[in-house]
Amino acid sequence: MTPMGNPIKDTMQRFGIKQILHYLEGNPEENIPKLMDLFDKFTPADWYRPQREAFRRAIQEKNNWYQLILRFFQLDLGVRKAFTENILLNASLKGSAIQEEISQREDCNVPWAILLDPTSACNMHCTGCWAAEYGHKLNLSYEKLSDIVSQGKELGTYFYMFTGGEPLVRKEDVLRICEMHPDCMFLAFTNGTLIDEAFCQNMLRVKNFVPAISLEGFEAANDSRRGAGVYQKVHQIMALLKSHNLPFGISTCYTSRNVDDVSSEKYFDQLIDCGALFSGFSTICPWITPPPWICCPHPNSASKCTTPSVLIVPPRLFSPWIFRTTASMLADALPAADA
Repeated sequence: MTPMGNPIKDTMQRFGIKQILHYLEGNPEENIPKLMDLFDKFTPADWYRPQREAFRRAIQEKNNWYQLILRFFQLDLGVRKAFTENILLNASLKGSAIQEEISQREDCNVPWAILLDPTSACNMHCTGCWAAEYGHKLNLSYEKLSDIVSQGKELGTYFYMFTGGEPLVRKEDVLRICEMHPDCMFLAFTNGTLIDEAFCQNMLRVKNFVPAISLEGFEAANDSRRGAGVYQKVHQIMALLKSHNLPFGISTCYTSRNVDDVSSEKYFDQLIDCGALFSGFSTICPWITPPPWICCPHPNSASKCTTPSVLIVPPRLFSPWIFRTTASMLADALPAADA
């Protein structure tokens, strides 16, 4: 039987989180160090030790991580309360305890986060992206999406990431999922072009959705891959999100064409000025179409796969790509980052 947690303990923790947030709202710079002292006093010494030490160091040194913490208090009040409760309480405290219990009992790994594709459809045709090869007909129904989240919560997983295709092609269903599961946090890797004023208002309403918007460097590099005018469009979207005090991040695919852009101080300074709270990097992975028997839900399955959500690529084909990617990273990205 799946553990359901202790309702009294959960209520007390939830009340504690709300009191902590109320305490911090008054004067974050003064009260954050005091809160850390209380946290260290009343929690086990080995509980999230590396994270606590990093947090403590950020406060003492007032480094970039500390500046990021303070920027969190510039977000919409309802959004940051939902973020804190869903990530700190549900995903980290409550969820991690359930995950550990199930992991030990079933002798398996339980994920802290689940990534899923609502659709293969996309409103763009970016160079090097595999999404267009899938067509626009592969979708998970709203009912299936919600069921996946419900099953995930039973395992203690409260953080979900949408990819695609373009997840916001299904923006109405994405928002419905956020409404149906207000105790979870949802992030979508999106090109951002479908975000508008109405969607921002819905983000303020559901409170538990964060977009990670694709940006490939400055205008020339970005638009050479994503299309003319996309760079300016993304900057308009970032300005819109910032004006509503909404959280968002940036997802960047580095290539030989944009590595100088995306490894420069100017690029990151621009992202910060635009209001981005985080940035992630990925690389283009060549999509090798395998025989039908390789594309299946499980490596040991004998059935043919009709929905290519999992591809088992033979090592003889994949190993050269790994080598080329590693060589490219060592030759281009890392030296540029060091510089």
